[in-house]
Amino acid sequence: MPRDSSGSRVTIQVIAAAVLVAGIWLRAGTFDFPHLEGDERIYGALVAQIRGGHGYTLQGHPILSENWIVREQYDTPLFYHPPGGIAWFAAFTALFGAAGIDLAELAAFAVFFVGTMLLAREVLPRWTLPVASVVSVLAAFTPIVAHVSVHHWLDGPQLAAVTFAALCFVRAMRIGSRGWAVAAGLAFGTACLVKLNAVVALPGIVALCWATDEGIDMKTRRKVAAIALAVAAALVAPWLVAEFRAFGTLVPSWAGKPSARLVAENPFIRQITAVRTPWAYFRLLPQTVWTLVPAIAILGFLRTPGRSRRVALASAAWIAVVVGVAVALGAIGYSKLLRYVVLMAPAGILLAGLAVGEAIEARRNARLLVVILTLAAVLEVAQGIQVARVYPDRAWIRPLFGDAR
Repeated sequence: MPRDSSGSRVTIQVIAAAVLVAGIWLRAGTFDFPHLEGDERIYGALVAQIRGGHGYTLQGHPILSENWIVREQYDTPLFYHPPGGIAWFAAFTALFGAAGIDLAELAAFAVFFVGTMLLAREVLPRWTLPVASVVSVLAAFTPIVAHVSVHHWLDGPQLAAVTFAALCFVRAMRIGSRGWAVAAGLAFGTACLVKLNAVVALPGIVALCWATDEGIDMKTRRKVAAIALAVAAALVAPWLVAEFRAFGTLVPSWAGKPSARLVAENPFIRQITAVRTPWAYFRLLPQTVWTLVPAIAILGFLRTPGRSRRVALASAAWIAVVVGVAVALGAIGYSKLLRYVVLMAPAGILLAGLAVGEAIEARRNARLLVVILTLAAVLEVAQGIQVARVYPDRAWIRPLFGDAR
C-alpha cells in the first residue's frame, strides 16, 4: 500500500494549499454577482428575518408580496428547510456584514476541500503525489461544486458537512474511536440540519466504512455506529418535532416542489420540471463530471482486487444512491438540476483518485490509461472554471457538447 513519504507529504501539502487558494480565487466573483435567483433571495430574506428577531419564517417580510413567489408555499409560521444553513449564513453576516454569505460559501468550500483531501488519504490504498494532485485539483474545480459555491444556496454548507461526516465515520470505524464517532454524528446531524436530504449520502458513507474495514470486531463497530447515529438523531429530533407541529408531517411533500403556477409562468422552471426528463441526469453527468466514466472504465478494465475494489464499489454505490433518488424525485414532479446531485461529489473524486493510482501501478497500458484520465480531468477542470465564472442558473450552463435539455 504505497503511501507518501515524509518528503512527498510536504510536497502534497504545498500543492494542496496552492490549489485551495486557486479554488478560492476562482470563486472570488461571487462578491460581484447579483445573487437574484429565487432561492438565493429567499435565503437572504430568512437571514434578515433571523437577525431582525422575527424568527425562522418569511411571514412579515416584503418578499412575500412579490409576484414571482408562491405565497401559499412560503407564507408559513416556519420555513420548511431546517435552519442549519441559514444559521451558518447569519453567523457570517453578523461578523462580516453584507459580504457574510459569500464568505460563508467560501468557508464551506474550504471545509469541503480539506475534508475531501483527508477522506481520500484515509480510504485510498495509494496516496502518492499523482493521486493527491488529481484529488486536490478535482476537489477545487469539479463543476457542480464550483457552481453551488458561487451561489447563496444551502448545497455548499451541506456538502461540506457531509464530506466531513464521511471522514469522521470512516476514521471512527477504522480505529474504533468513540470520539470520532461523536464527531461523525455531529457532522452528519449538522448536514441534515442544513437540508434533510443529506440522508441520501449515508448508504455511501456506510459502504466506505465497509470498504476500509481493518479488522475491528463487530461489537466495536456496532457501538461506534450506534454512538454516531444517536448523536445525529439527537441533533435533528428537535427540528422534526417543530416541523411536525407546524405542518403535521415530518416531510412536507410540497417542500421544494415547483407549484403548477410557477411551472406555467416561468420558462426556466417549466424547462427543468416539465420538459427535462429524469433521465437527463445520466446524459448530463458524463458531460460535467468528465472523469466519472473513464475512472469507472479504468477500474473495471484493471479489475482491481482487494481494498481497491471495495473502495471502487463503495464510491460507485454512493453515486448510484444519490443519483437514483434525484431521478425518482424528478419522476414525481420535482425539478431536475445537477446541483441536486452535488452530494455525489466526494465519491466521484475518490473514484478518479483511485483510478489514477491503479493505472500508474498497473504499468500495463498505464500510459494510455493515465492520458485518458488526465484529458478527462482537464475537461472537468475547464468546465468547472467556466461554471464558477458564469452566474445564471440556466440549464445549468450548457455542457460543452449538446443541448442541456
